[in-house]
Amino acid sequence: MEISDVLEKEKISVLVEYTSEDVLGPTVFTILQRIIDKYGDRALIIITDFLDTLPIYKYQAELLGMKTDLIENVPVIKVGGKISVGNVLHKIPISAYPVYKTLYEEALGKLLDNVRHHNGFFINMQLGIENIMNIFDKKELIEQVHDIGEYVVTKNKDVRDIVFLNTDSMRNVSLQVVSMLKMIFPIVLKLTNDGKSFVVSKSVFPNLKGSSGTIWEVME
Repeated sequence: MEISDVLEKEKISVLVEYTSEDVLGPTVFTILQRIIDKYGDRALIIITDFLDTLPIYKYQAELLGMKTDLIENVPVIKVGGKISVGNVLHKIPISAYPVYKTLYEEALGKLLDNVRHHNGFFINMQLGIENIMNIFDKKELIEQVHDIGEYVVTKNKDVRDIVFLNTDSMRNVSLQVVSMLKMIFPIVLKLTNDGKSFVVSKSVFPNLKGSSGTIWEVME
């Protein structure tokens, strides 16, 4: 089984849990390549890059000799940070949560409206969301989690989200936040083996629960 297989369902949202010990660069770029190989032009990939997380993953992948040019034309919404990687179409400054929420919704809406000719679906890969969640106070954080839930269940377009969450980074914020997010998402994956493998820890589809797979292996 591959993670790209989990994205077959219309409007699906997938939460991917990992820790600071996992190596996410090759994981993310392998998943992107598998999505491209599986869905081709049917899937228009969007990356939301929180606080320069994508450049870090690109660097890690390149250290292992992986090709990373596949993201050169991928639309990117960049939230904070300074390093532009991919086709950055919108930059959102770090701000109070209500401002950030409005700016992000506007950016995503404009991006989707500008590709109305696309007859397939969209995949929004969100990287480093825990970085911005650490900035907000508790009230804003709870509001953000609520809004994520509202977004997940009320999508008016076929956007399939895959959200990576570093659970180590959330420990000093509130363990309840991780629990709330896991409750919201219909599918939760947990990375294992330093990010090389995964297991489906939660799924609304009974046949998927407990499924596992290898994402990448060490290159000789």
